[in-house]
Amino acid sequence: MLLSSCNKEQADPYHADVIKREEIHRAFGTDVSRVLFDHLYVVVDSATYSKVTSDTQWHHTYASIDSGLPDFAPLSKDAATCYLRGHQHSIEILGPNNTYGEPVGKSGIGFSLNNKGEDYHLGATPKLRALKDSLLTASETVQMEVHGQDHTWFKAFYTPSPGTALHTWYAFYNPDFLHQLSGKKHESYSREVFLESSYEDHKLFNSISEIHLKCTLQDFNRIAQELGYLKSEILDKEGGLYTIKSGDISIVLEPSGDISYSRITTLTCELNKADTSVNQLGNITITNNGKVSTWDFNQLHIH
Repeated sequence: MLLSSCNKEQADPYHADVIKREEIHRAFGTDVSRVLFDHLYVVVDSATYSKVTSDTQWHHTYASIDSGLPDFAPLSKDAATCYLRGHQHSIEILGPNNTYGEPVGKSGIGFSLNNKGEDYHLGATPKLRALKDSLLTASETVQMEVHGQDHTWFKAFYTPSPGTALHTWYAFYNPDFLHQLSGKKHESYSREVFLESSYEDHKLFNSISEIHLKCTLQDFNRIAQELGYLKSEILDKEGGLYTIKSGDISIVLEPSGDISYSRITTLTCELNKADTSVNQLGNITITNNGKVSTWDFNQLHIH
């Protein structure tokens, strides 16, 4: 997860009337960074976290679950964060006593970036379809310790958004980090290679196909502009909902003037095989229907 954005000064205010279909689609022929979804995080209450981390039957059938880098170790009883691993995507679930001090209900979405014909280097910057001096102006280089030494994992760019409860960031990932983890050289970074040692394809969870966000007007405008300037395509606009295709997933943006903070409300996931089970993990409901799995977080936000 990425936390610095809550400490930066916001450059410009956003206004609800700037999100227009024709603006998002303009200048699609330009050289723009390729964007792919990588992972998301959600902070849950103690009862939910306890259920997520202790339901061994669900662990056995749904997904590989671990405590993260550097070695994807099994969960310990005092772990404050856990990770569900798919073929290309991860879900990070934090308890209320997480080491970042993040409050229940907070969430974030991370994307990867790649510039055509450009190898990874720390000087890489996002290529937008037009210059926009209020978007992705801040950056953070993230290092992780592997085999006793710190190595650069990625450099992330984000739009300063003090006070937001829904972070978004866009990162250039270092292929040498994969070498440090596995001992194998890689010309480029891929999500599949990063996850191959922890993903278990005999379990249900494969990937995330859609994320539904209910946003304050300010966060709605920020996220829509970020995705628009990275050449994501609006697939549909109906009843106040904007469905945006971003890489290999869809983002549904629902603006609201009636909520105090933005949140992830549902996830739609793809399964490796058909299933019809329903799992109630505290305030998260996971409903499987065929090869589609829906995560409902709405109860998490009822106080």
